[in-house]
Amino acid sequence: MKKRKVIHSEEEGGARWITTFNDMMTLLLVFFVLLFAMSNIDVKKIKNFQYSLQSGLGVLEEGEKVQIAVMERLPIENIEHKAQDKIEDSIKAFDSEPGVGVAFTDKGILITLEESFLFRSGIADIDPEGLPLLDKIAVVIRKTANSIRVEGHTDNVKINTARFPSNWELSIARAVNVVKYLVETGKIPPQRLSAVGYGESRSVFFNDTPQHQAANRRVEILLASKNMN
Repeated sequence: MKKRKVIHSEEEGGARWITTFNDMMTLLLVFFVLLFAMSNIDVKKIKNFQYSLQSGLGVLEEGEKVQIAVMERLPIENIEHKAQDKIEDSIKAFDSEPGVGVAFTDKGILITLEESFLFRSGIADIDPEGLPLLDKIAVVIRKTANSIRVEGHTDNVKINTARFPSNWELSIARAVNVVKYLVETGKIPPQRLSAVGYGESRSVFFNDTPQHQAANRRVEILLASKNMN
């Protein structure tokens, strides 16, 4: 009876060792996959991932929403590779501008401009200080054949004026004014451009802090990919 108990204990120890070994190999595999993925992920996205993870652990306040996407080659249409490389470099350079963000999504290249960069609160007229960057963006857009969609977004603070009865009207007016500037001053063919206003319906953060509300007030310029609906 004693021998049987000893043998049984050794068998259980062997099973536990195999389980531990399998767990270790799985973790190593995940580690190397993460290393590969991180080498192709935008630095800002990595930081957002860090913040999101900390939030899940209770380090940051709840309510922050973060999206993470692997970087892919930009969907610039109908140009040679050398020219595409130059355009990619130009677009990436926008990401270093204050109040500007660049993201690569399955829908295309998304250039985000904070409200404070282009507009005053509750106003749809473009602030002159933001025009030089719009000029630079127009130069890059002219070198592509992509369709361009300009999207206006607001936070959840209600507006009710004679000109803007709600955030819907404010967001579409801002998008239209950016489109008009890209056509009239940027010399971009109007048939390539469209404008849409989403109001507060497509916020990137919950409107739970002033910082999150400020991030939700934005204009996005999308260089649409060819297969986008």
